[in-house]
Amino acid sequence: MSKNISRYIIEFVVIVLSISISFFLENKRIENETKNRARLIKINLKNELNNANAYLQSRDKAYSMDLDFLNALLEKEVDLDSLYSLGLDGAGYYNSICFWRNFNPPRAIYSSLVSDGEINLIEGIEIKELLHRIYVLSPEYLNVHIEGDKRAAIEIESYLIYNYPSFFNNGLVTNDNIKILKELRRIVFDDDTLIALLKRKQLRMKSKLSVFRNYLTLRESIAEKWN
Repeated sequence: MSKNISRYIIEFVVIVLSISISFFLENKRIENETKNRARLIKINLKNELNNANAYLQSRDKAYSMDLDFLNALLEKEVDLDSLYSLGLDGAGYYNSICFWRNFNPPRAIYSSLVSDGEINLIEGIEIKELLHRIYVLSPEYLNVHIEGDKRAAIEIESYLIYNYPSFFNNGLVTNDNIKILKELRRIVFDDDTLIALLKRKQLRMKSKLSVFRNYLTLRESIAEKWN
Protein backbone atom coordinates (compact mmCIF):
# COMPACT_ATOMS: atom_id res chain seq x y z
CA MET A 1 0.00 0.00 0.00
CA SER A 2 2.76 2.38 1.01
CA LYS A 3 4.61 1.53 -2.20
CA ASN A 4 1.57 2.49 -4.25
CA ILE A 5 1.23 5.75 -2.37
CA SER A 6 4.89 6.53 -2.93
CA ARG A 7 4.54 5.74 -6.63
CA TYR A 8 1.48 7.99 -6.90
CA ILE A 9 3.25 10.78 -5.12
CA ILE A 10 6.24 10.47 -7.43
CA GLU A 11 3.98 10.43 -10.48
CA PHE A 12 2.11 13.45 -9.15
CA VAL A 13 5.34 15.34 -8.54
CA VAL A 14 6.58 14.46 -12.03
CA ILE A 15 3.32 15.69 -13.57
CA VAL A 16 3.41 18.91 -11.55
CA LEU A 17 7.04 19.49 -12.48
CA SER A 18 6.30 18.80 -16.15
CA ILE A 19 3.41 21.24 -16.13
CA SER A 20 5.49 23.85 -14.29
CA ILE A 21 8.36 23.46 -16.73
CA SER A 22 5.95 23.69 -19.66
CA PHE A 23 4.42 26.86 -18.25
CA PHE A 24 7.88 28.27 -17.59
CA LEU A 25 9.09 27.50 -21.13
CA GLU A 26 5.88 28.90 -22.64
CA ASN A 27 6.18 32.08 -20.59
CA LYS A 28 9.81 32.46 -21.69
CA ARG A 29 8.77 31.93 -25.31
CA ILE A 30 6.07 34.59 -25.02
CA GLU A 31 8.47 36.92 -23.21
CA ASN A 32 11.10 36.51 -25.96
CA GLU A 33 8.51 37.03 -28.67
CA THR A 34 7.29 40.19 -26.92
CA LYS A 35 10.85 41.51 -26.61
CA ASN A 36 11.55 40.75 -30.27
CA ARG A 37 8.30 42.42 -31.32
CA ALA A 38 9.08 45.46 -29.16
CA ARG A 39 12.55 45.64 -30.73
CA LEU A 40 11.04 45.47 -34.24
CA ILE A 41 8.48 48.17 -33.36
CA LYS A 42 11.28 50.44 -32.17
CA ILE A 43 13.23 49.88 -35.40
CA ASN A 44 10.17 50.57 -37.56
CA LEU A 45 9.34 53.77 -35.67
CA LYS A 46 12.93 54.98 -35.88
CA ASN A 47 12.89 54.31 -39.63
CA GLU A 48 9.61 56.20 -40.02
CA LEU A 49 11.01 59.17 -38.12
CA ASN A 50 14.27 59.09 -40.10
CA ASN A 51 12.43 58.80 -43.41
CA ALA A 52 10.78 62.16 -42.67
CA ASN A 53 14.09 64.02 -42.41
CA ALA A 54 14.25 65.21 -46.03
CA TYR A 55 10.62 66.34 -45.91
CA LEU A 56 11.17 68.22 -42.65
CA GLN A 57 14.27 69.94 -43.99
CA SER A 58 12.29 71.13 -47.00
CA ARG A 59 9.46 72.36 -44.71
CA ASP A 60 11.95 74.20 -42.51
CA LYS A 61 13.53 75.90 -45.51
CA ALA A 62 10.19 76.82 -47.08
CA TYR A 63 8.66 78.15 -43.84
CA SER A 64 11.79 80.22 -43.18
CA MET A 65 12.09 81.65 -46.70
CA ASP A 66 8.42 82.63 -46.83
CA LEU A 67 8.67 84.41 -43.49
CA ASP A 68 12.00 86.08 -44.28
CA PHE A 69 10.54 87.57 -47.45
CA LEU A 70 7.39 88.81 -45.72
CA ASN A 71 9.44 90.31 -42.86
CA ALA A 72 11.61 92.18 -45.37
CA LEU A 73 8.59 93.28 -47.41
CA LEU A 74 7.08 94.94 -44.34
CA GLU A 75 10.36 96.49 -43.16
CA LYS A 76 10.91 99.92 -44.73
CA GLU A 77 14.60 99.91 -43.81
CA VAL A 78 15.19 96.94 -46.14
CA ASP A 79 16.05 98.32 -49.57
CA LEU A 80 14.52 97.01 -52.78
CA ASP A 81 17.69 95.25 -53.94
CA SER A 82 17.96 93.32 -50.69
CA LEU A 83 14.29 92.39 -50.89
CA TYR A 84 14.79 91.26 -54.48
CA SER A 85 17.74 89.04 -53.44
CA LEU A 86 15.61 87.45 -50.72
CA GLY A 87 12.86 86.80 -53.24
CA LEU A 88 15.24 84.92 -55.50
CA ASP A 89 15.64 82.25 -52.82
CA GLY A 90 11.90 81.66 -52.60
CA ALA A 91 9.28 80.04 -54.80
CA GLY A 92 7.63 83.34 -55.70
CA TYR A 93 6.18 86.46 -54.11
CA TYR A 94 2.74 84.87 -54.28
CA ASN A 95 3.81 82.01 -52.00
CA SER A 96 4.86 84.34 -49.21
CA ILE A 97 1.75 86.50 -49.13
CA CYS A 98 -1.15 84.64 -50.82
CA PHE A 99 -0.36 81.02 -50.10
CA TRP A 100 0.23 78.66 -47.16
CA ARG A 101 2.20 75.47 -46.71
CA ASN A 102 0.73 72.39 -45.04
CA PHE A 103 2.36 69.80 -42.79
CA ASN A 104 1.94 66.07 -43.40
CA PRO A 105 4.91 64.01 -42.18
CA PRO A 106 4.67 60.19 -42.44
CA ARG A 107 2.77 58.56 -39.56
CA ALA A 108 1.35 55.32 -40.96
CA ILE A 109 3.40 53.00 -38.72
CA TYR A 110 2.60 54.91 -35.54
CA SER A 111 -1.10 55.07 -36.39
CA SER A 112 -1.16 51.32 -37.05
CA LEU A 113 0.55 50.57 -33.74
CA VAL A 114 -1.92 52.73 -31.84
CA SER A 115 -4.85 51.11 -33.64
CA ASP A 116 -3.58 47.59 -32.87
CA GLY A 117 -2.62 48.43 -29.29
CA GLU A 118 0.97 47.36 -29.94
CA ILE A 119 2.23 50.81 -28.99
CA ASN A 120 1.99 49.53 -25.40
CA LEU A 121 4.85 47.11 -26.09
CA ILE A 122 7.24 50.07 -26.08
CA GLU A 123 8.97 50.27 -22.72
CA GLY A 124 9.01 53.54 -20.80
CA ILE A 125 6.22 56.03 -20.19
CA GLU A 126 8.48 58.92 -21.17
CA ILE A 127 9.14 57.46 -24.63
CA LYS A 128 5.44 56.83 -25.23
CA GLU A 129 4.60 60.38 -24.16
CA LEU A 130 7.28 61.77 -26.47
CA LEU A 131 5.90 59.76 -29.37
CA HIS A 132 2.39 61.06 -28.62
CA ARG A 133 3.67 64.64 -28.64
CA ILE A 134 5.60 64.08 -31.88
CA TYR A 135 2.87 62.27 -33.77
CA VAL A 136 -0.29 63.80 -32.31
CA LEU A 137 -0.09 66.91 -30.13
CA SER A 138 2.56 68.95 -32.00
CA PRO A 139 1.09 68.35 -35.49
CA GLU A 140 -2.39 69.25 -34.22
CA TYR A 141 -1.09 72.47 -32.67
CA LEU A 142 0.95 73.27 -35.78
CA ASN A 143 -2.07 72.75 -38.01
CA VAL A 144 -4.03 75.28 -35.92
CA HIS A 145 -1.50 77.92 -36.95
CA ILE A 146 -1.41 76.65 -40.52
CA GLU A 147 -5.18 77.06 -40.69
CA GLY A 148 -4.78 80.65 -39.47
CA ASP A 149 -2.06 81.21 -42.07
CA LYS A 150 -4.39 79.79 -44.71
CA ARG A 151 -7.27 82.12 -43.78
CA ALA A 152 -4.94 85.11 -43.78
CA ALA A 153 -3.50 84.18 -47.19
CA ILE A 154 -6.95 83.75 -48.74
CA GLU A 155 -8.06 87.12 -47.40
CA ILE A 156 -4.94 88.85 -48.75
CA GLU A 157 -5.43 87.29 -52.17
CA SER A 158 -9.09 88.35 -52.23
CA TYR A 159 -8.15 91.86 -51.13
CA LEU A 160 -5.56 92.23 -53.89
CA ILE A 161 -7.92 90.88 -56.55
CA TYR A 162 -10.71 93.23 -55.48
CA ASN A 163 -8.64 96.38 -54.90
CA TYR A 164 -5.68 95.93 -57.27
CA PRO A 165 -6.90 93.69 -60.12
CA SER A 166 -4.48 95.08 -62.74
CA PHE A 167 -1.51 94.51 -60.49
CA PHE A 168 -2.66 91.01 -59.51
CA ASN A 169 -3.16 90.10 -63.16
CA ASN A 170 0.48 90.94 -63.88
CA GLY A 171 1.41 87.80 -61.97
CA LEU A 172 2.81 87.43 -58.48
CA VAL A 173 3.94 83.87 -59.15
CA THR A 174 7.47 84.99 -59.87
CA ASN A 175 10.61 85.41 -57.82
CA ASP A 176 12.73 87.52 -60.19
CA ASN A 177 10.72 90.53 -61.39
CA ILE A 178 11.93 93.70 -59.70
CA LYS A 179 9.25 95.87 -61.38
CA ILE A 180 6.45 93.78 -59.88
CA LEU A 181 8.28 93.75 -56.56
CA LYS A 182 8.66 97.54 -56.59
CA GLU A 183 4.95 97.98 -57.34
CA LEU A 184 4.03 95.49 -54.63
CA ARG A 185 6.00 97.44 -52.07
CA ARG A 186 4.45 100.73 -53.12
CA ILE A 187 0.97 99.26 -52.78
CA VAL A 188 1.76 97.76 -49.39
CA PHE A 189 3.06 100.98 -47.85
CA ASP A 190 0.21 103.04 -49.28
CA ASP A 191 -2.50 100.76 -47.88
CA ASP A 192 -2.91 100.44 -44.11
CA THR A 193 -5.51 97.70 -44.47
CA LEU A 194 -3.18 95.58 -46.60
CA ILE A 195 -0.36 96.12 -44.09
CA ALA A 196 -2.67 94.93 -41.31
CA LEU A 197 -3.62 91.84 -43.29
CA LEU A 198 0.02 91.07 -44.02
CA LYS A 199 0.99 91.55 -40.37
CA ARG A 200 -1.71 89.12 -39.33
CA LYS A 201 -0.26 86.57 -41.73
CA GLN A 202 3.22 87.37 -40.45
CA LEU A 203 2.10 86.59 -36.90
CA ARG A 204 0.64 83.24 -37.96
CA MET A 205 3.78 82.35 -39.90
CA LYS A 206 6.00 83.19 -36.92
CA SER A 207 3.86 81.06 -34.62
CA LYS A 208 3.87 78.22 -37.14
CA LEU A 209 7.66 78.29 -37.44
CA SER A 210 8.08 78.42 -33.66
CA VAL A 211 5.84 75.37 -33.12
CA PHE A 212 7.61 73.57 -35.98
CA ARG A 213 11.02 74.19 -34.42
CA ASN A 214 9.75 72.84 -31.08
CA TYR A 215 8.54 69.78 -32.97
CA LEU A 216 12.05 69.26 -34.37
CA THR A 217 13.46 69.54 -30.85
CA LEU A 218 11.14 66.76 -29.69
CA ARG A 219 12.36 64.55 -32.52
CA GLU A 220 15.97 65.19 -31.52
CA SER A 221 15.10 64.35 -27.92
CA ILE A 222 13.64 60.94 -28.72
CA ALA A 223 16.54 60.17 -31.05
CA GLU A 224 18.97 60.80 -28.17
CA LYS A 225 16.98 58.60 -25.79
CA TRP A 226 16.83 55.75 -28.30
CA ASN A 227 20.53 55.82 -29.20
